[in-house]
Amino acid sequence: MLGDSQRYEARRRDADAWLTRMETRLASMTAPGHTADVLEMQLREQKSFHAEVHQYKHQIELFGQLTQRLIAVYRNDDTTRIKRATEAINHRYNELNNSIVARGKALHSAVSSLQNFDRSLENFVAWLSEAESLLDAAERDPHLLKVI
Repeated sequence: MLGDSQRYEARRRDADAWLTRMETRLASMTAPGHTADVLEMQLREQKSFHAEVHQYKHQIELFGQLTQRLIAVYRNDDTTRIKRATEAINHRYNELNNSIVARGKALHSAVSSLQNFDRSLENFVAWLSEAESLLDAAERDPHLLKVI
């Protein structure tokens, strides 16, 4: 039992340390940028970060399997502490993953808004150019205003 307990505790500490690093990394990420180059860089960083977190999912699953095995082997002992610790690790991992997905959606939304803004700005500039041309023509020939 001592060996199993030590192995469990070592894996729990590893998972806890990894989750703490990833949570800190996520917390240090800046809000979505307002320019295409910043958003592009943030999207690359996001994709890499999400892939790294997704790769670690296997370790979380193995940790859960170890917990289930210990619960089965030591069913006559009180295993509530390891159940709670494993649930906490799983909860933190899921919260981290959900936060990363939400950040990805926010970044994609910012890119979409920027693209929509660019299109609206192009339409406005085209309208402004047309209005300017009409005003120039009206300035040269005031009788055109009666026709319009």
